[in-house]
Amino acid sequence: MRTSQRPTADLPELTPGVTLVDIDSDLGVTPVLALLLDQVLGSDGRGNWVDGTNRANTTQLRELAPADRVLDRIDVARGFTAHQHTTLLDRLAGRLDSRDQPSVVVATGLDGMYRGADVDDELTEQLFIRAIAAIARIARVHNVPVVVTRCREDDFSRPLRRAAAAHLQCRATPFGPRFEDAAGDIETLVYHTGDGWMQTTLAYWQQVLEHRARMHEATTLERAAGPVGVQ
Repeated sequence: MRTSQRPTADLPELTPGVTLVDIDSDLGVTPVLALLLDQVLGSDGRGNWVDGTNRANTTQLRELAPADRVLDRIDVARGFTAHQHTTLLDRLAGRLDSRDQPSVVVATGLDGMYRGADVDDELTEQLFIRAIAAIARIARVHNVPVVVTRCREDDFSRPLRRAAAAHLQCRATPFGPRFEDAAGDIETLVYHTGDGWMQTTLAYWQQVLEHRARMHEATTLERAAGPVGVQ
């Protein structure tokens, strides 16, 4: 579909620590995958995506990535039960302690496996708190952004909100996706402002990441060239 303007290349600037991102259901997981790819593009470290809703799809990562080589630095994993999910996050936290510095960790639907799990409520809550502790440990030890999403905002997911140092919202608007901080102040705008037809969400984020890839490549070349001397 056509557009009258190209998308801006802006995305939220993630800071070290746990960042909770609430996303309108119409947008799905795509905005968070865009953040994951952007962080990997702009660093030398690896990215890790842990899914808690049994919906991790590497096909979408491949479609979004501006270059296949970026995918070589992204690991994807998911657990199929509450116990598996908690163990996976525990193992990831321990494994990263002895590996190269990661650039970002993304945990989508962190509360998903613990809702309606085939264990009693008290144990479910304990497992969920342990999962939150694991992602907090990764953020603290490695001083990197850890981006998390949740299935629902309610009393059960409240501990995740308390553990997050930052809280963003990604809303679907008539002009495209819009990132805000939870207080309502605009964090980043990435949508078209013209009168043309909007692209599909996936194609839109593809364009944004292509812009970001060129920006990161230019910055890398500038660093490699070093300062220019004046005689």
